[in-house]
Amino acid sequence: MIERVLFSGYTKKSGKGVYIAELDSDNGNLSTPKPLVELNGPTYIDVTNDMKLIALAKKNDRGGIVVYDIGGTEPQLLDEDFSEETSPSYVKFDASRNLIFSAYFHLSKVKIDHLTDDGKIEHYSEVKFEGHGPRVEQDQSKPHYSALTPDGKLIICDYGADRIYIYDIEDPKQPKLMNNYIAPSGYAPRHLVFHPTKPYLYVACELSSKILVMEYDAETAGLTLVDEAEAAKDEQKNTTAAIRISKDGKFLYASTRGANTIATFNIDPNGDRLKKINSVSTSGRGPRDFELDPSEKYLVAANQDSDDLAIFKRNPNKGILTNLGNNVAIPECTCVHFI
Repeated sequence: MIERVLFSGYTKKSGKGVYIAELDSDNGNLSTPKPLVELNGPTYIDVTNDMKLIALAKKNDRGGIVVYDIGGTEPQLLDEDFSEETSPSYVKFDASRNLIFSAYFHLSKVKIDHLTDDGKIEHYSEVKFEGHGPRVEQDQSKPHYSALTPDGKLIICDYGADRIYIYDIEDPKQPKLMNNYIAPSGYAPRHLVFHPTKPYLYVACELSSKILVMEYDAETAGLTLVDEAEAAKDEQKNTTAAIRISKDGKFLYASTRGANTIATFNIDPNGDRLKKINSVSTSGRGPRDFELDPSEKYLVAANQDSDDLAIFKRNPNKGILTNLGNNVAIPECTCVHFI
């Protein structure tokens, strides 16, 4: 079966913006990515169900988000908002309410926008943060992730202040803080995923190369730390980046730069414990983002620093990844997104 996948990243060297390629899930062959939308610095993207591309971008000395219709023969620009001093680090679309969440790493805030049916961006609200951590990289609040809990609350990872925030956004124009969880000092929570059926979430912490397992109380928005696991050793040299979970909730994956590996974890049937199975090399440098394909037979990882993509075959029963050894060239890639 042919699956389409988008790639995006920096454009400081030869990157063009957003690329598209096809993965054959029968044999793991990935076509050469071709430019789809030329943008300046689309380091993260999301796509709506009706094929609207939401991308981070820069224009002149401003940053923000853009919206393109990519459902036709040629991409069509629908709207753009370059009202900030810099672009966000992460963007997520909420299909149930047509909301866009943008985490501004360098501006210590998260913006909530509304996407109209015709692709226009309407600004609703923003939440600002303060604080810092003990490491030199944590000189200020740096929200790196903003998405949804399973019950529709806004959850935010603040890398800079070692915090995880949860907001009630029943009225997205007036977010209400429900929880301000303090993570272990210097860990720098970056990204997270929720278990598909159990009340647990798994947090990738960049500066400690640890994965936190937390119990989530939907009624109170409470978070309780129940376990932690090591994505890679020697935290002074490594930085953990992306995290993904299999649809059956049995396996967890995390990428770590420096070590240049994807770690595989077995998730306890209760969801509250992790056991590391192994780590496999990405045959490149700086694996920042990765994603399982829709069939979950394969995993594609973006090596930002070596300008290539690693393709892994996945054993669905054991969770184990096997590097196919046929890395595909792409410049400065930081985001992988199957559509």
